[in-house]
Amino acid sequence: MSAHLSDQTMTDVLEKGGSPAEWAHVASCPACRSRLEDARGALQLASMAEVPEPPGLYWEALRRNVSRRVAEEPSRRPRWGWLLPMAAATAAVVVIAVFLGGQPPVPSVPLLPAWSALPPVEDDAGLTVVSGFTEGELAEWDEGRGLGAFVAGLSDEESEALVAALGVERPEGEQ
Repeated sequence: MSAHLSDQTMTDVLEKGGSPAEWAHVASCPACRSRLEDARGALQLASMAEVPEPPGLYWEALRRNVSRRVAEEPSRRPRWGWLLPMAAATAAVVVIAVFLGGQPPVPSVPLLPAWSALPPVEDDAGLTVVSGFTEGELAEWDEGRGLGAFVAGLSDEESEALVAALGVERPEGEQ
């Protein structure tokens, strides 16, 4: 061993005996041997020192202060504490599903079709009329005046045909 022993290794040699390589180094290195002897003397001196036992009030005050600090400390619950149990449950369901047949059972309850307030495109006559306003002949009739101007310029028969195509009911008394 070429380098000197670290403080931690020196403590290990002093307390636990150390490895044969460490003891060989201490025997061959005067600096480490001197440090070991100094540490051994300090340990002996510390063991001979008399340390008085603190009074009973000290222990009571310590207990109160620790209790107060624990009570003041906010609880540290992780926000994602539910994630691990949820992941474990999901993994268990997947494993069970794989062992029981590979796929979960399909429910026998009939599913409802998707619903829309709009009629299907092929049944919506209004789309044909509206698309006519932007394309073809009706777009030429508009001549840039806008859809409102075009509808206002319809004759009674054209207006009736538009109302019938859109499927709109007119309020009573209106023509």
